[in-house]
Amino acid sequence: MRKTILAFLITVLVTVSVSAQLPEQIKEGLKNLTVKVDKLTDASTIQKEILSFISAAPNEDLKKKALVFIQENSKSAHTKEVLARLLKGSDSVVTNKNYIVLKNANIIDAISDTSKKGSVFIEGDKITAIDYTNSMQIPEVAAIYDLEGKYIIPGLIDAHVHITHGTLKDAQEHLQTALKKGVTGVRDMGGDGRMLTLLKKNTMIGEDVGPDVFFSTIIAGPEFFENDPRPKEVAKGATAGKVPWQTAITHDSDLRQVVAEAKGLGATAIKVYLNVDKDLFRKVAAEAKRQRLKVWSHAVVPPTKAIDITNGGSEVMSHAASMVQYEFIKGDLKSRHAFKSQEELKAYRQKSQNLNWDKNSAEVKRLFNAMKANNSILDATMFVYTLGLEPSENGKKVDSTRYKIGVKAVKIAYDMGVKIGAGSDHMISKDNIINIHREIELLTLAGLSNIDAIKAATIINAEGLGEEKNIGTIEKGKLANLVVLNTNPLENIESTKDIKFVIKRGKIVE
Repeated sequence: MRKTILAFLITVLVTVSVSAQLPEQIKEGLKNLTVKVDKLTDASTIQKEILSFISAAPNEDLKKKALVFIQENSKSAHTKEVLARLLKGSDSVVTNKNYIVLKNANIIDAISDTSKKGSVFIEGDKITAIDYTNSMQIPEVAAIYDLEGKYIIPGLIDAHVHITHGTLKDAQEHLQTALKKGVTGVRDMGGDGRMLTLLKKNTMIGEDVGPDVFFSTIIAGPEFFENDPRPKEVAKGATAGKVPWQTAITHDSDLRQVVAEAKGLGATAIKVYLNVDKDLFRKVAAEAKRQRLKVWSHAVVPPTKAIDITNGGSEVMSHAASMVQYEFIKGDLKSRHAFKSQEELKAYRQKSQNLNWDKNSAEVKRLFNAMKANNSILDATMFVYTLGLEPSENGKKVDSTRYKIGVKAVKIAYDMGVKIGAGSDHMISKDNIINIHREIELLTLAGLSNIDAIKAATIINAEGLGEEKNIGTIEKGKLANLVVLNTNPLENIESTKDIKFVIKRGKIVE
């Protein structure tokens, strides 16, 4: 109801000419606003309420008249003090809205490798300035947060989530929890495109509270959609493999149409998953890039090995524990659906896991040198492998061999200069635990420095999304997606969980 009244009053304001007096409808609204703010005592809150209302006025004359009207009708000393400051300011100051200054913080910008004390100026949804000299004047209308002793990092991005395997309500609640725990962006790696399109829009405009959603469509061979039950779970009401968010392809497919439908849905990328040979992979990757979509994939896409995936154009390759060992297998790789039984599949995988390799192996050097040359990012997904180190949610234990292989692969790749991204592949666990923080910690256990683990979850993941000009670092002109921490993550990486508050697109998350 309040939104409806406000919308009506804004409409009236917009239709009033520059020279007109305040109409009676506006006066009534301002009287109600005055009664509301007179009950408040916090100057910052009073100021926000007033500026939020008058920001819709079409010109400075009406804004000032509205401020004077509130001042004349107010009976609160707190409100009158705020109005005196607002009226004292210049025209440009009065028009500022949603202005926040984070003062005296230790800024970890994810550009340099250290923190530096300074203040971050935010107007609307953007960072407008960063002051390291304490010389910039703070506008009187700004909401000021003194963060002495606190630390600011860019908003975290979980680069591997699956958020649509439940209901829409489940997804909305999980995303809201993730945002409060510091996640301002997620990369969904294959889900219900109908739901993802809605979540992408709603989280961007603030209708849903949550991180910004970027998602891929699933591209695979027909065998995957015929034999795997998971695609059917996110294609209810349609045929798996025959919808824009999951499409079966062969060498006879119209790849231009396939990619165009994914783009029309709102996808950021294609994700090539299974049963795609190296020639077809190269073709669909090239078409995706021609239509300006990103190319994501598993590190191996049986029958195609990781070396051919990176050389074929994959920009982000997922799963560190399932890549290097397959470089040593002769010929094409077998997919999970090529075996007559689970025992045969397990034996095939066990054989590859038992292979001996290290940083000096020719196949290892060839793979990671190619990934570095191609600027392919390794989405490590270390968290899911730790489910083998303790009982998982179904009470069963998983062999921890994959975790050990993942650690070895990440360390070698990192030492050789491959970019490492942070993705949980399991965004939220029981008790609303957000797992990207554990993923960041595991990357440090695999050899990354604390700052590089933070970069893995910020600027490296932003690059994987193609959003590095907008998010991922604390810089002037970028979106104000920030996490304020109570303690220093450069000293203790677990401090990424020690959150004071989060800012998403310039708004403090309540």
